[in-house]
Amino acid sequence: MRPNPHGIRYFRAKWQAGRLVYYWLPPESGTDAELFKYRLLGSDFLRAAAAAKEWNQKLDTYRATVGNARDKRPVLEQPKPMSAAFIARTFEKSLRFCTYSSRTQEEYPRFYRRIEIFKFDGERMFGDLHVDEVTRQLVYSVYEYHVHHHGLDNANKIMSAWQAAFKHATLKIDGVTLNPFTQLGMTKPPPRRQRWTHEQLDAFIRMSDRLGYPSIGRCALMCMELVQRPGDILSLQWSNFHKEFGAWHIRQSKRGAQVWVPETERLRAVLDAERERLSRGPWRNDITNLFVCPTKTGRRWIRRNFTKTARLIARHAGIPDDLQIRDLRRTAATEGASAGATPWEMMAVGGWQTQSSIRPYFVGTSEQAASFQRKRELYRANEEAVRSIRPTNR
Repeated sequence: MRPNPHGIRYFRAKWQAGRLVYYWLPPESGTDAELFKYRLLGSDFLRAAAAAKEWNQKLDTYRATVGNARDKRPVLEQPKPMSAAFIARTFEKSLRFCTYSSRTQEEYPRFYRRIEIFKFDGERMFGDLHVDEVTRQLVYSVYEYHVHHHGLDNANKIMSAWQAAFKHATLKIDGVTLNPFTQLGMTKPPPRRQRWTHEQLDAFIRMSDRLGYPSIGRCALMCMELVQRPGDILSLQWSNFHKEFGAWHIRQSKRGAQVWVPETERLRAVLDAERERLSRGPWRNDITNLFVCPTKTGRRWIRRNFTKTARLIARHAGIPDDLQIRDLRRTAATEGASAGATPWEMMAVGGWQTQSSIRPYFVGTSEQAASFQRKRELYRANEEAVRSIRPTNR
C-alpha cells in the first residue's frame, strides 16, 4: 500500500478545478466491485475523512463475513490415486501443459478445481471419483448443469479443459483407456458476426471522455486500429512502441504470437497527443513504463472492472449490449479483408497462424460485394475500349 499522509486507509486527495478534492479508493481485488468502488467525498476534509472511515468499516465487515464464507469452499488438497482430480493434477505437471499459452495455463486449473468439488449426487465430489466411475453419462450431466447455470460458452470451455486432461491420461497413465469427455455432442454457439460502425466507435470514444474514462475509449480505438484483443492492448506500455520501426510490438496472450503493427494516421494523432500530455506531467519524458490505457490510478485494468465500465459507457452512448469491445478486432479484420488485404497481410497484423483462422473474416460483406461490382464495371470498360480500337475484319 502506498504511504498515506492522512493515516486513513484508501483515503486519497487530488487537485481538481483549483481545489483539493478527497476520494476513497479501495483495492480492486478481494472486494465486491459493485459495493466497494471509487467514491468522491468532496472538498471538506473532516466530512471526507469521516466518510472514508465509515467505508473502511463497511469493507472490514464485508471481508469478515462474505469473504470468510468464500474461503470455506471445499478444496481437494490430496487427490486420491487414479481419481479424476489426480488426472487433472498430473496433466498440469506435464510437458504438454507447459506448451499452452499463459492464459490457458491460468484458466485450466480454475476449471479443474471447479469441477473437482462438484457434488453430482449431493455427497461425493467429482474429483474423488475413480476414473472407471467417470462415465460419459455422468460427464454429460455435469455439462448440462453448467450450461443451465453458467452459460453455453463457459460449459464448453470447462469440457475442453477436462477433455485435454483425460486425453493426456490415455497416452501417459496405465489403466486409463477411455476419454469420457469426447463425443458429447456439445452445442457450439454460432460464430459472432457483430461489427462496429465508425459512428458507433466515435460515439463510444466521446462518451468515454465525457464520463471520465478516456483510457477505455483509447483502448477501443487501439483495438480497432491495431486489430488486437482488449486484454493485449491493456497490457501495452509506452515502451512497446519502437520509433525506429514506427510500429507496436505486441505479444498476444492467447497463443503467444508476436506481431509488429504500424499505427494508422488516426491512431497516431491520438497517441501523439497523449504522449504530449504525459510529458507535461510529473513523469516528463520518462513514460516508457506507464500503461498506455491505465486506470485512474495508473494501474492495469482488471478484466472484470474493465468490462463493466465499458458496458456502462456503451449504454450511455446508445450502443446495444450484444456489441462488445472484443468485436472491434473482428470489425478491423473484416474491414481489412474488404479492402483487399491478402491472407498473409492479415496474418502479419492479427497474429493468426493459419489461413483457416482468418477465413471467418472473408465473409460476404456489402463492401466486398460493391468491390466485386466495381471490378466488373472496370473490366467491362477495358474490354469495350479494346474492342473500339481493334481493327475490324473485312
